Amino acid sequence: MKRCLAALLALCTLLSLCACGAAAPGTENGVFSLDILNTGKSDCIIVCMDGVTVVNDAADEDDFDAICAALDRRGVQRIDYLILSHYDKDHIGSAAALVQAYPVGQILGPDYEEESVYFTLLERAAEDRNTPFLRLTENYRIETENGSVVADPPDVDYGDDNNNSLVTTVTWRGTGFLLLGDAKKNRLNEFLGQASGSYELIKLPHHGDSSKPLLKLIEQTKPRYAAATVSPSEEIEDKLLAALAAAGAEVFRTDSGAVRVEWTGADFTVAQTK
Repeated sequence: MKRCLAALLALCTLLSLCACGAAAPGTENGVFSLDILNTGKSDCIIVCMDGVTVVNDAADEDDFDAICAALDRRGVQRIDYLILSHYDKDHIGSAAALVQAYPVGQILGPDYEEESVYFTLLERAAEDRNTPFLRLTENYRIETENGSVVADPPDVDYGDDNNNSLVTTVTWRGTGFLLLGDAKKNRLNEFLGQASGSYELIKLPHHGDSSKPLLKLIEQTKPRYAAATVSPSEEIEDKLLAALAAAGAEVFRTDSGAVRVEWTGADFTVAQTK
């Protein structure tokens, strides 16, 4: 009898823990957050919306602990989608380690050939964990109760990692957030024809570098905020800063801290934390 009672209590405890995990802060329906991590000259953005977790890029190899800490802060135990804008090491450096450390539902990336130790490690990790790795040739859309995430691959292989970047648009209750990877001139020119309306925030491409298509995109879409993933030694180009000022955008540098977007239930707050 005592053994049966002890087993029943253990089962109840386990079920209670599972229930707590399912309702972890930041992962339930009706909640939205977007974190651009302060990993220096590298990219990692964590989006939590309606119980779905999307990690956009995986920074450098030595940023793994910082990414895990950010996921823990949001109560994330599973990555539903790992979207890799392109395969440079400052965007996939910790990807293999994340796939090994977390259940990952789907890996999404552009469809071009890459030969690097980080990409090989990622492919091995995906195979070891039976995680699907889809190389996109057309838009991939993720729907949630209140929003969507669209990963948009280039129309052609430009023969250049940066110009082959996926462009990811996050939409929450009609408000858009644009994650440009490291898209440069060719890729931005291609995307310009599709961009419409305005964006709450643009994650600037290629660590504060400027280009004519990017300046035109900012003029056309007038973001309220912009974030550059930079190290202290880097400067955002003057032409880009002038275009953002003309659009009325507030600019954040990630070397000053992570940029966090929160949905309050009525509006968004955008703030920087050390």
